[in-house]
Amino acid sequence: MKKISIMKLCFVSSFTILSILVAEPYRGGELRTDQTFQYGRFETRMKAAPGSGVVNSFFLYRDYWAEGLVGAQHWNEIDIELLGRYDNKVTTNLIIQNQWDLPDQTVVSFNPQENFHDYAIEWTPDYIAFFVDDMLIRYINNFYVDSLYHPQQLMMNIWQPTSVSWAGSFDETTLPSYALYDWVKYYAYVPGTGNAGTNNNFIELWKDDFDDYDRDRWSKASHSFDGNNADFTYANVVFQSGYMILCLTKPGDTGYNGDPLKLSDNQLPQLFQIKPPYPNPFNGRVSIPIKTNENSLINFNVYDINGNIIYKSNWTHHTNREKNIVWNGKNNKGENVSSGTYILKINNGTLIKNAKVLFVK
Repeated sequence: MKKISIMKLCFVSSFTILSILVAEPYRGGELRTDQTFQYGRFETRMKAAPGSGVVNSFFLYRDYWAEGLVGAQHWNEIDIELLGRYDNKVTTNLIIQNQWDLPDQTVVSFNPQENFHDYAIEWTPDYIAFFVDDMLIRYINNFYVDSLYHPQQLMMNIWQPTSVSWAGSFDETTLPSYALYDWVKYYAYVPGTGNAGTNNNFIELWKDDFDDYDRDRWSKASHSFDGNNADFTYANVVFQSGYMILCLTKPGDTGYNGDPLKLSDNQLPQLFQIKPPYPNPFNGRVSIPIKTNENSLINFNVYDINGNIIYKSNWTHHTNREKNIVWNGKNNKGENVSSGTYILKINNGTLIKNAKVLFVK
């Protein structure tokens, strides 16, 4: 996959002719930070764009063209990509010098296009890890990681690849297609002194809730690249109702033209709420208050920091009643777990909530 920033510049005297020659058939959107980062934890909550042949992403990229460098020997990139052709997969990838890539797909238990989910990248000098809903889905600590040391920008985009074998066949009658981003967080990598992420090696420096367009942090893009059937345009990066919306459209239909009421409907987490676990840290039992607006069967799972399931159970929950889910620090065999960080995953069949706790003997 290529994300080279090839600006389509035209002389004024031949602007119209050259614009026709270089224009792609569709319009996409891209948002990128002005700041570059070297290591950290990067998180977003997003709802994927539907449609075979459509891709939206959350990724880090070294824009080496902007640095005045030419050639794939300067490439550095770390990707989370959601392909509209799949209703149960998350694609991850690393790209290093000379465009060597390391793609992988993880099967997940939900459709990324139906609801919002949390996606995260941890980038350190020693490893790169990918998370979905706080669960580790991929961990890499080979020579690819050693090659990823150049500062990179954080980016999000939506586009229409020319590669049918990768992205699937595309039917333009499915346009417009929208990807929604609820927020983005950045954590600095501070080994041994943080309070978040793996081994508490990260600390949150900022969060953008996308209540408006922060021009001091972000820039919209207007370019394309090889293998992309869409030109990025400012009009297809929209801030509305507390979301950043990336749009893939036909040239004459740019911007977000969906039903504003659907944006309110997408705030589904309000229908299923959990309060912070207490006490935390704990050494006997931990309680998690939950409340839902519909009768449902609650699945409660506990995972260790490596993504291994430790404990699971089911709870019946009734409408508008707050109820405590309790875990006593034991696995399903009744054995005490070891001290450490655990992820509590609570699923009501439609939405998933996660919480992190520290068990101390």
